[in-house]
Formats: sequence, C-alpha cells, structure tokens
Amino acid sequence: MGLTDKDIISVIIPVYNEEAHLPRCLDSVLAQTYAELEVILVDDGSTDTSNKICREYEKKDKRIKLIVKENGGAASARNAGIEAATGEYIGFVDADDWLEEGMYDVLYKYLSSADDKYKMARVYSRSYSADGDRIDTPLREDGKQEVIKQEDYFRELIMHEGVFSVCNKLFRSSFIKNYRFMDGHRNEEFELLLRMMPEFKDGVPTLGFAGYNLRIPPEVALHGVYSRQYYEDWMYNAFTACRIARDHYPEYWEEGKCLRLLRLLEYMKNIPVEEMNKDNAFYMRMERFLKSERAEIKKNRYLSRKQKNYLFLLCASPTGVRKIGGRKKEKAPSANNT
Repeated sequence: MGLTDKDIISVIIPVYNEEAHLPRCLDSVLAQTYAELEVILVDDGSTDTSNKICREYEKKDKRIKLIVKENGGAASARNAGIEAATGEYIGFVDADDWLEEGMYDVLYKYLSSADDKYKMARVYSRSYSADGDRIDTPLREDGKQEVIKQEDYFRELIMHEGVFSVCNKLFRSSFIKNYRFMDGHRNEEFELLLRMMPEFKDGVPTLGFAGYNLRIPPEVALHGVYSRQYYEDWMYNAFTACRIARDHYPEYWEEGKCLRLLRLLEYMKNIPVEEMNKDNAFYMRMERFLKSERAEIKKNRYLSRKQKNYLFLLCASPTGVRKIGGRKKEKAPSANNT
C-alpha cells in the first residue's frame, strides 16, 4: 500500500553559521531508512557559507525546503519550521548534530501504531564534546519499549538524568502545532517541555535505541562562560520547574528545590564580579533569594557537601567568594548543568 501525506515526517533544522557541521547533519537525515521526509531548513540569517550549503542540498533532494529569515534565534527558527510543516509527525534536529540511520523508522513505527493518547515518543542520545569526546549520559540500546510515568519523566527532566532536548523525540503534528518555542528564550527546549508536561498524563514512550548524536558546543558547556540572557532564562526555568513540582508533583519538590539551588550556584559562580551590584536588579533578587534559602541548603539531601559549603560561602559574601574563586577556580565544586 502506498504512503499518504499523513505518513510524512517533517524534520525541522534551524541553521545559523554551521558550515563546518551542516553537511554531516544533512547527510544523516537524508540517509534515514524511513524516507518519507519533509526536511525544512530554516536559515536564520547565516553569515558564513551555510546558506550556500542549504541551497546545494535543496537542488539535490526534492524533500528539502529552504526558509531564509532574518536572525532571530533558534526558537524563532523552529517556530518558522512548525508553521511550514505539513507532515503528520514533526521532529527537530540541530545543525551540528547527526542521526543514526534508523532513528525515525523506530520512532515512526511506534507512534503510528500506538494509541493517540501518546503525544510523542523518544529514543536515547549519545552526547559528545566539541572535540569529539564521548560524554556519559544515560543510554539504553536493548530495543525494549517502556512508557515512563508523567511524574517520573518530570523528575528525570529536573534532575537532568538524560537529555532534555526536543531533538531525540518525534511529536504528533496535531499536538505540537498547538505550541511554540518561547521567542528570544535561550533555554527554550527545557521551557517548552515544562509547559507540555500536563499533556503527558498517559506517560512518555521511551524506546531502547540510541538514535541521536548530540554535539555539546563550547558555549553550552557553561563553566567559565557567561551569557547574561542565557543565565537569566536558565534561572527562570528553574523557578518554574520548582513551582510545578510544588503544585503538581509534591513528592519531587525537594528535587525541584535542588535544581533551583544548583542553577543558582552556577549563576553566582559565573556572573562577572562587576555585575554583582545594586544596579543589577536580577542579581539582587538572586542574592536575596540565596540568603533566604540557608535552611533548604542545609537539609536538601540531593546537594553534595561541597555544593552546600560553596552555597553557604556565597550566602555570607558573594563578591568576596568570587574574588577568591577567581584566583583559585579549581577549588570551586561543579554543579550539574547538563
């Protein structure tokens, strides 16, 4: 029986200055064993040769559609792709990542035969540093299928037990077209998954197949790198997750508070000392909040002793600790910020 348009998977790839990695990404998408694809490339105002590469691939494969727009960030590029998508299913790929050839075949076979109550399905991911070194992440390749309970998926998300990307997932188009990424937000995937959480009341199908290869660029490995907007969006998501835990998953409220404190630790460790002043309203709110959390820092069982000690020092003298830490960075304990 021939395939219909309802069998098409729309694959949305935002592209911004990825000339070094884009060919590998596109080759892996076009080589999928499930071939009924609509590949939507969204050139988000690239200034390198990415646009030329996109056009060359568009000429070679009729499944590719190219959208060119002014630079607006990954969220706006993905939203443009969602608007243009015509497939029954929608997936996302980042232009510096690559797929195993059977990924969409595995995901499609599951979702197309599963109850409509499942809004998405996911596979496992392998993560790599910018230098190509493998990063340890939870991984399963036994081919088994399981449905993770909504509350357990929430815990997994806030405890960073795995990858919170949208790219290792396949969504029903009828579901995700009701959503948009928060435009201008720098931690937009985590934010969107939090917003979707109420829809996952029947659980999240998880397939034992490592289908997505995730490259972690240097700017995402936050240690020693500071982006004011990224960190402020990062903290916004932590407070949102904590509220969701308190209101809907009270059994995981302690984990939510741990996430908030760990992200606050990273924020305090990385904000430039010169921005730690009364003119920075966001910083002042974070400092006041940190000092109000001494009791939680002491009792939270998910914080390590080093993390607790460092947080207590920051409570006492944030700028003083940072000035000392600037000379002795190797002494600062690392918080989980996957």
